[in-house]
Amino acid sequence: MEDKASTWEIALLRLGMPFGRYLLFISLPALLVGLVGGGLVWASVVDIIGTVGGLLIMITFGLLAFGATIAYPIAQTSAIAIEIEQDMHMFMTRMGILSMGESAEKGMFDVLKEMGDYGALAYEIQAIETLVTKWHTNLPEAARIVGKQSPSAIWSDFLDRMAFSVEVGQPIGEFFKSENETFEQNYNTIYDARIEQLDTLRETFVSLTTTGLLLLVVAGLQLILFQTGGADDNIFQIIIRSRWVLLTGVLFALLQVGAWYLFTLVIPHEDLFAKHGFNTTQAVDMRRAWIFAAIFGTIEVLILLGIFLFIGSSWLFDNWNIIGILVLAALATPLMAPALLVAQEESRVRRRDEAFPEFIRAFGGTAQARAQEPSAMVKALAGIDFGALDDSISNLEKRLSMRIDSDYSWDWFAADNNSMLVSRFTRVFIEGSASTGEAGLVGDLVSQSTTNLLGLRQRRQISAGVMRSVSYGLLIAMIIALNITTSIIAGLGETIAQVAQGLVDAGGEVGTAAGGVDVALPVLTETGGVEQNIQIFQILGSILIVISIVVLGLITARIKGGGTSLVLGQMIQMMWVAGLANAGAAWVLETSVGLFQATGTG
Repeated sequence: MEDKASTWEIALLRLGMPFGRYLLFISLPALLVGLVGGGLVWASVVDIIGTVGGLLIMITFGLLAFGATIAYPIAQTSAIAIEIEQDMHMFMTRMGILSMGESAEKGMFDVLKEMGDYGALAYEIQAIETLVTKWHTNLPEAARIVGKQSPSAIWSDFLDRMAFSVEVGQPIGEFFKSENETFEQNYNTIYDARIEQLDTLRETFVSLTTTGLLLLVVAGLQLILFQTGGADDNIFQIIIRSRWVLLTGVLFALLQVGAWYLFTLVIPHEDLFAKHGFNTTQAVDMRRAWIFAAIFGTIEVLILLGIFLFIGSSWLFDNWNIIGILVLAALATPLMAPALLVAQEESRVRRRDEAFPEFIRAFGGTAQARAQEPSAMVKALAGIDFGALDDSISNLEKRLSMRIDSDYSWDWFAADNNSMLVSRFTRVFIEGSASTGEAGLVGDLVSQSTTNLLGLRQRRQISAGVMRSVSYGLLIAMIIALNITTSIIAGLGETIAQVAQGLVDAGGEVGTAAGGVDVALPVLTETGGVEQNIQIFQILGSILIVISIVVLGLITARIKGGGTSLVLGQMIQMMWVAGLANAGAAWVLETSVGLFQATGTG
């Protein structure tokens, strides 16, 4: 095969437009937006930063925006490569089984018709089919063309080997059979490498979050010590004097979002639940849970609005440091109804997945030994305990005994289990048994493949558990650090007025202390906005905590696998933990400060 295209060349090919056009319509506008954004930042700090510094800010913002447009195609190419490699395991299993019958001799394009859920891998195979059927390219050449431009090096190497085997006269069925025997080892190696990358990325994430938090603390101290203002300032005046805190907050949020994006590039999404159109009991319960969440959430919002209208919104902001995050957690709590339901279903699905290899091996052996109707074969397994699969197996036997179409009954079996793994591999088993007539051997191969995937999933679960623990530890540390900063700021705010009075000279102006030492703190000249500055920092800190919770929830869910409702459930749990930790830390700090003050005056 010709030399494989570089990642950058592949990214350019997948842009869907010439590179010059991409630069003109995407990169250049991004550059201009970055320059304008940098100019706005310069304008907000023009009293501190001179012309040279302002120009550097503008250039930096412009280059960052331009660089993002260049890096994005490369990042997306890497993400597509991971998606291809994720689905290759299923594809190789299917083709390895089909290789035992006549279906494999027709080529892998027959499988394409049933690969709607294979995403990027289906696109690659479609490209080969297009070259063969519409452009009349021979299969080896088409495979090499697609492989040269493929984002995945593993898929590219596979296509190269396939092209060579076809050229030397090896039947494609034999090729897939031999490839399937060695692919799992390579796949396990790739998976382990991804897990190692995940561990490294987790450590980097903690370091970046800690750095961003330190910058936020420094910006908070700067806000109270060096930024003056009045309690009646308008929103624009407040933004101007809070510019450093806001900029630091934006930087912190960007670090969080960027980290999440890097995690998505390293770890592919894993669908846990099956995609089906059947009206199962679980599907009905989920609709009811979402309706309950919507109704209860609306009632809760109305009640909270009534309370705040009665007691006044000022009370909320005055006590935001203690109750702010708890209020947000309370507002999100109704979403726990579908989240808890999904969490329970997740536990059941994982147990069903663990029981599936044993069931499919036993069923394949029974089907091989007995040439009976499917219902009789399923009934023959009734005395065997398959754990979480027992109910769905019983339902399968009832449908088959009622002469319901076999394919439809097996589809219902997959829907009852609500498992993507069970759904996919059941389809592979039925397809392979029908085409090869070797149900026992097919059952063994499917069982072996699913057992291997479950082992890899266990490694992924361990990493997800570590990330979950790190998330809670990082969240609590962030809350404590912000509360300590807030406590320091509040303590300074309470004493600034007293200090200012002590520094008033004979002319009634604040300017010098006793001994002629110049006052270095601008806030001593105007203390009216100190309390407002404190509230700004508290609210911004709460917003960043919520952003961190969302990002940490998305990262953990990405590693663990699952759906949106699982992410919501974890976020709400973390929100309550954050709210309680924040209230507890604020109360302890206020009590401690009061105690020390009382001790000092006594």
